[in-house]
Amino acid sequence: MRYVAFDVNRCVGCQICQLVCSGTWEKVFNPFKAKLRIEQTEWYGEFEAHICHNEDDPECVKVCPTGALYINEKTRIVRLKKDKCDGCGECVEACPYDAIFVHPEVIHVYKCDLCGGGKIQQCVEACPQDALSVKEVAS
Repeated sequence: MRYVAFDVNRCVGCQICQLVCSGTWEKVFNPFKAKLRIEQTEWYGEFEAHICHNEDDPECVKVCPTGALYINEKTRIVRLKKDKCDGCGECVEACPYDAIFVHPEVIHVYKCDLCGGGKIQQCVEACPQDALSVKEVAS
């Protein structure tokens, strides 16, 4: 299992990770069109991350009625087929990490897929505080 990990002690809430993500994949600089979310908590100056952990048997895949969410057999990463997603929101409700998002301008959901399962994750590379990293967990 591979996912983007978050260090709450390093994050300053600059949203560069979200801007890079949305710019890379959606061709707009809009943090609400990013595949991850970093949000301020109720405690001043502290942030929390909402990022997919790519579990082996994820609830989001189980509840998806259209098969839009699936596990890539090679990378073991939860992926999204945008053309199959009808925006029902079942996966949003099922995600224990609050890591699946909707945007009112599009039908499909957003979720981190580690930049398509590639070797370089744009958000991790762009974070000026090194608050993001890629973690490998044996399943």
